[in-house]
Amino acid sequence: MICAGNWKMNKTPAQAAAFVKQLRSEVGDSSDFVILPPALLASTVAAELQGSKIGWGGQNCYFEAKGAFTGETSPMVLKEMGAGFCLVGHSERRAIFGETDQLLAKKFQAVQSVGLTPILCVGETLAERETGRTEEVILNQLRAGLSLGAPVKPFWIAYEPVWAIGTGKVATPDQVQDAHSILREALPEPGKNAPILYGGSAKPDNVASLASLNNVDGFLIGGASLEVADFVKIHTLSKR
Repeated sequence: MICAGNWKMNKTPAQAAAFVKQLRSEVGDSSDFVILPPALLASTVAAELQGSKIGWGGQNCYFEAKGAFTGETSPMVLKEMGAGFCLVGHSERRAIFGETDQLLAKKFQAVQSVGLTPILCVGETLAERETGRTEEVILNQLRAGLSLGAPVKPFWIAYEPVWAIGTGKVATPDQVQDAHSILREALPEPGKNAPILYGGSAKPDNVASLASLNNVDGFLIGGASLEVADFVKIHTLSKR
């Protein structure tokens, strides 16, 4: 069961190094774990994970490998530093920074082009769910995000209902099952078996019931990934 920890804009270099050392001491080199640190901590995490099967990646990148793009992160540099993954279209990138489906399609393509695995995030707001638009929204985001990519290359999907991120709420098992089944059915060949993670406030007290569902292949974890004990406990409780 995959456990990907999105640190968002948290931790200092010293805290990041201590976290990775503790994680490695507790889980060894399990390939089930992926760390997604802020860009400024990438070199620290990469150094601490040398020789480990624990993965790491970027929270965001631009769709060009280099150029006059002040403040952006190059997917090519992430790859050269040893990253294996990059988030594309996290709800905070969409809502706070105004990233469009068209931009995210370019980012997805760019991430794949340098040999990284994109983790495409899709999810509906509370208003969209309450008006019965969940399927429409997540399918539009999925299809747009994949539109320039290559399904023959690795990619992951993360379903993150926006109304359940940072709110303490979590989708019910039935809601998660429905959304993940919709996404699985819509995936193109040959990417039909791409991992689909649940990313709506996954915590130790709710992952066990969700991990048993069909088409839930792991979790994209926010706040609960900031402490090693919680991060590891989620993985332990999600084992089938």
